[in-house]
Amino acid sequence: MKNSEQKTSTALRRLNESEQFPTLNLLQSDQSILTIDQWNLLSNLSHCYDEHSGLSIGEHFMLEQNALPLKLRFKKEPIKKLIQITLDRSQLLYKNNQDFLSLSADDRSILFHTTFTHTAHISADMINYKIQLMNYPAYFHIIEMLTNPSLMPVVRRIADRLDFDMIIMKLFLVILSFSTTRYTVYSNTPPVNLSNIKEILRIQDTYIEITWRYLLYRYNFERSVICLSDLIRCFCAIHEAIVKVHDIPWPADTILSIVQQTEETLTLN
Repeated sequence: MKNSEQKTSTALRRLNESEQFPTLNLLQSDQSILTIDQWNLLSNLSHCYDEHSGLSIGEHFMLEQNALPLKLRFKKEPIKKLIQITLDRSQLLYKNNQDFLSLSADDRSILFHTTFTHTAHISADMINYKIQLMNYPAYFHIIEMLTNPSLMPVVRRIADRLDFDMIIMKLFLVILSFSTTRYTVYSNTPPVNLSNIKEILRIQDTYIEITWRYLLYRYNFERSVICLSDLIRCFCAIHEAIVKVHDIPWPADTILSIVQQTEETLTLN
C-alpha cells in the first residue's frame, strides 16, 4: 500500500511541475477518482506532449513584438512564421506517445493523415490564445490575409472557446489523435481500413475514461458536462475553419509538408 501511495504522489508531483498547479492541494485531495495507472498515464501524456516548448516560443515572440515600435509590431511574416512553428510542434503529440508508437506503421500513417490537421490547428490556436496574441486585431487581419475573409467569423468564434485547463486540452487532443472518424473534407484518396481497429478503440476509450474522471476530479458533475460540451463546440468551430481553408494553398501546403516530414521520421524510427 505504501508503494502505491508513493507512485501516486510521484505521478501527481510530475503533473504539478509541468502544469504549475498548487502541489499541496493536489496531494491532499481525494485521489480515488483516478487509479494509480491512470494518474501515471496522465503524467506521461503531460510530458510526452509538452506544450510549454511551443508556449515558450510564443512567449518569446510576444516579448520581441512588444519591444518593437508600435508601427513595426505584429506584421505578416513574423506571425506566419510563429503559426508554422506551433503547427509543427504538434507532431510531438504523436511522436512521443507510446500508445501511438505501439501501433503498426500502416495504422500510424492512417491515423496521422486523418487526424493531424485537426490536432495541429487546435494545438496551435491554444498556444496563440495562451500568449494573448488573439487579443490583438492585427492577428485576425493577418489570418484574413493568409486565408480568406469568410473565415473570420469562425476564427473569432474559436478565440472565444479556448479557455481550457491545459491538461484537459491535451487529453482532448490525444483522443482526437486516435479518432477513427472520417471528417467532411473530400479528396480523391480512397479510404484505407485500419488493421487493428479494436486496439485503437481500446486506446481511445482509455483516454476518454481518464478525461471524464479527471474532469470530475477537477470540477463537479455539472461543470464537467459543460466543459465537455465546450470542447465539442470548440472542435466543431475548428472543423468548420479547416473545411473553409482546405483548398487555400498556404495552410494546406504547411500541413502537408509537416505530415510528410513526420511520417518519414516515424517510418525510419
